[in-house]
Amino acid sequence: MLSEQASCVLLVEDDPVARERLETLITAAGYGVFSVESCAEALAAASMLTFPLMIIDRMLGDGDGLQLISTLRARSSPNRVFIMLFSALDKPDDLAEGIDAGADDYLSKRGSDDELLHRLKSAIRSIHLRMK
Repeated sequence: MLSEQASCVLLVEDDPVARERLETLITAAGYGVFSVESCAEALAAASMLTFPLMIIDRMLGDGDGLQLISTLRARSSPNRVFIMLFSALDKPDDLAEGIDAGADDYLSKRGSDDELLHRLKSAIRSIHLRMK
């Protein structure tokens, strides 16, 4: 598991049902969660705290998650943050757009809880390697 400082996930999700589901899964896996509902809140949180892992919804009420990823990547050391895009848009072109925008992983909202947990564990392993 990551150190105390590096164990908190920034979750950016404007749908309260999806946000609660993700919060429950992430905390049950032993990680802290800092949840926000908008691009603006995500940018504010990222400017105050360090989050090695971010899970970002693609379609947010105040903007596109792709633009948020680009902005976050420009603000921080790109190799120190693992960003997972979480979206209902899950066609191959959507995945390509997400990866091209700077996401490290792309997970469909239609995926299972087990898939999310496996991807989360994989992301944590990747973060460990990046921090070395």
